[in-house]
Amino acid sequence: MQTYRHVFLLLLISVFALLLSGGCADPAEEKAEHYQKGMEYVEAENYKSAIIEFRNAVQIDPKYAEARYQLGLAYMETGEPGKAFRELQRAGSLDPTNTDALIRTAEMYLRADKLEETRRTLSEILEADENFPDAYALLAQIELKEGNLKAAEEAISRALELNDQESRYHMVRARVMGSQNKMDEAEEALNKALQLNPEPATFRELATFYARRNKMDKAEQTLRQMLENHPDASGSYIELARFYLSSGKPAKAEDILLEGTEKLSETGEIYTMLGNFFRAEQKFEKAENAYKEAIRNSQDPADTQAKLSDLYYETGKTDSAARQAEEVLDAHPEHPIANLVQAKLLLRAQKASEAMAILEKLVEDHPRWGEAHYIKALAHLNNGEMQESFKAVDQALQSSPRNADARTLMAHHLVLKREFESAKNEAGKALKIAPGNMRAAIILGKSLLGTGDVEQAVQLFEEIKKQKPENVEVLYTLAGGYLAQDETKKAVALLEDTLALSPDFSPALALLSEIRIRQGQPDKAISRARTQLEQSPENPAYLVLLAKLIDRFGSSPEESLELLEQARKQAPENPRIYAMTADILARTGNTGTAIEKYRAATEKDPDFVPGYMALGTLLERTGKPEAAKSAYRKALEIEPEFAPAANNLAWLLANDSEPDLGEALRIARIAKEAAPEDPYIADTLGWVHYKRGSYKLALTQFTTAVEKRPDMGTLRYHLALALHAGGQTAEAENELVKCLSAERKFPEYEKAKELLEKIRG
Repeated sequence: MQTYRHVFLLLLISVFALLLSGGCADPAEEKAEHYQKGMEYVEAENYKSAIIEFRNAVQIDPKYAEARYQLGLAYMETGEPGKAFRELQRAGSLDPTNTDALIRTAEMYLRADKLEETRRTLSEILEADENFPDAYALLAQIELKEGNLKAAEEAISRALELNDQESRYHMVRARVMGSQNKMDEAEEALNKALQLNPEPATFRELATFYARRNKMDKAEQTLRQMLENHPDASGSYIELARFYLSSGKPAKAEDILLEGTEKLSETGEIYTMLGNFFRAEQKFEKAENAYKEAIRNSQDPADTQAKLSDLYYETGKTDSAARQAEEVLDAHPEHPIANLVQAKLLLRAQKASEAMAILEKLVEDHPRWGEAHYIKALAHLNNGEMQESFKAVDQALQSSPRNADARTLMAHHLVLKREFESAKNEAGKALKIAPGNMRAAIILGKSLLGTGDVEQAVQLFEEIKKQKPENVEVLYTLAGGYLAQDETKKAVALLEDTLALSPDFSPALALLSEIRIRQGQPDKAISRARTQLEQSPENPAYLVLLAKLIDRFGSSPEESLELLEQARKQAPENPRIYAMTADILARTGNTGTAIEKYRAATEKDPDFVPGYMALGTLLERTGKPEAAKSAYRKALEIEPEFAPAANNLAWLLANDSEPDLGEALRIARIAKEAAPEDPYIADTLGWVHYKRGSYKLALTQFTTAVEKRPDMGTLRYHLALALHAGGQTAEAENELVKCLSAERKFPEYEKAKELLEKIRG
């Protein structure tokens, strides 16, 4: 029995020792094994598997420079430039003798316009090898970007001294010579590059050189020669087609692409270009078919699938767009176009924060991608972040000056800034690029109204109306133009047409009511509002408008309060409802009772947000701002994005005797993000900007508010203040005249009169 136990113990120890030795493999051997497997996958062009092996190697040894270098190269092959950059940069820092890792890092820095970082990396390369020609060629490009033409010429000359058989260096020399207007030397350098490397890229460079000098025959001849030399390369057909497109010859472009698809029927790339062509021509069905053919004939169709997804999004097939984008992202999580489509879909679904997270990464990884900056500008616009939106669209235009949608958005921002001449120019450029851009045409018309060219604006809107007879914005704006021409009957008829087409378009009813009031017919205004409310009984804007009309011209404050309570239930986020309710209660002497009522309600239900909101408004009206602030803060504790409370709290903070304008701005932005379309919230944010001395930012918000509620005297007065502070005296005077000529005096009426007298004084 003891012998059995002894043998068993020896066996157990032996097995344990074997297991122990098997579990403690040499880390050096293990990382080398992963590296070797990775290199085998690279040889087989299986880059995804290679990435896994190289990552395993660097997890074992984070300072394994060669594995990081190969990992960076593999990421480049899978189209993940951000990850590639990080790994190559790390590889170069771990092994300064790896000049290839360093030069690739420098190239990526240069593409991102990070010139200082590029210079620093080139210095590291030249310290390791002072005769590295690629470094001098890259240095020449930096000097060229910074306008140091003599230094650029010296650097590229040094590269050519070291190696004059590299065609890339001759192409850099051509750009340097061209920048010095030494065109003969530039042409000579390009021809030398072509002689050394008669590949499509070199032909393209020479053709571009001729096209920029307006030698279109030579450019076409060069591209034709490229096609003759490389008839089996899809790029030959694609580049010639692009040349014809840029020369305004779309029929020839289509012919050459179709010729290419016949000769290279199993090449996906040329079908992709054909799809791009048909999409630009708005032949969407043909574009879809071409993209599908490209996908069938591509080994890795991710790019074309992403473009097809974007086409589906553009044509309103959002389900198909989502399916295609998800399929691409499953295989390529970092794919830029698929991620951009995902961001667009999220924006459409009102998920701006999720979209913004994607867009921030896209513009970081692709800083020159104009469309990504443009969509980011739209996301900021949807959030009411006007300054950030303006910056993003400006960046978009720097990268893509022919993006008509971006130019249109820039024109929109300029209208809000009341820079009407500039807006007119931007809208005109957008229409030149895309003559059918209806949004740009509408903004052009608004710009003309802003510059006082009323007759021209009316003519333009009448033309747009012929093409878009059911566009309510066009009808509404044209009605405003008719009013400016004293064509009241025409304006009224158009506003009625607008409401017939879109019964819930509240600005039309508000303007129609204002016209009736100016005509001395408030009963007609009330009657018309009641009729419209019958058609749209749950429209909170109509409930508020009718309550306001009855309060001004009727004799039943009880009915006004009842209408406002209905509106509050429909739209508890509208701050105007609470303010009007408080005004009526104050005038009828019921404020105290109402305060007690809401206090009791909030004690009974501590999470009753509308109760705190109403209580705060009433306390504010009775001259108790600190108590009002407490009520608003309580509402925001329960619901942090409750726009009415944030709006009113920001207003009180901005108007304190010693205002905390930073906190006021933070809270006003919460309100704006929660309700970007509300004119009163825009007015509050504008007021905070005005108090901070940021007059241009204030102007944008005040203009937005006045566009939505042109009948509100207070809003126009605030706009006039910002215009006057910004030095636009004539426009300020114009706004003051408008608000002072209104039927009803507003709280700042006397101040507006004083400002007008000061301007005219």
